[in-house]
Amino acid sequence: MTKEQIYAEQMRDLGIYDKAFEPEIHTLAILEREHQRTMKEWKATAEDGRAPSAADKLYTVIQQQRRDILAHREALGLTPKAFKRLRPMDSGAAADSEPVGGANRQLAGLLDRLMEGAHGDA
Repeated sequence: MTKEQIYAEQMRDLGIYDKAFEPEIHTLAILEREHQRTMKEWKATAEDGRAPSAADKLYTVIQQQRRDILAHREALGLTPKAFKRLRPMDSGAAADSEPVGGANRQLAGLLDRLMEGAHGDA
């Protein structure tokens, strides 16, 4: 499975995939391949088992590539913050109004019992 297919599948699973994202997915895959090549080239600069230097010019390129990759992932909704922004509004409203497990209903029931107890003691 190619990176493009993996990202498209992840977006389908999240319910945010649209064919209009295909060029952005392709660009992200290219950026990641370039990043891998740059990482290999940077690691090859290390001498005799030492770690490669962060002062090397390639490391600056790597840092920029990482920022670019993150920006493209955010554009596709593949980060938690971006996913919240891209998910359908109706599912977001439901998630905000009713926590997992029906906690609001449980709290409302507890409050009702407390209020009944307070009125019964008066």
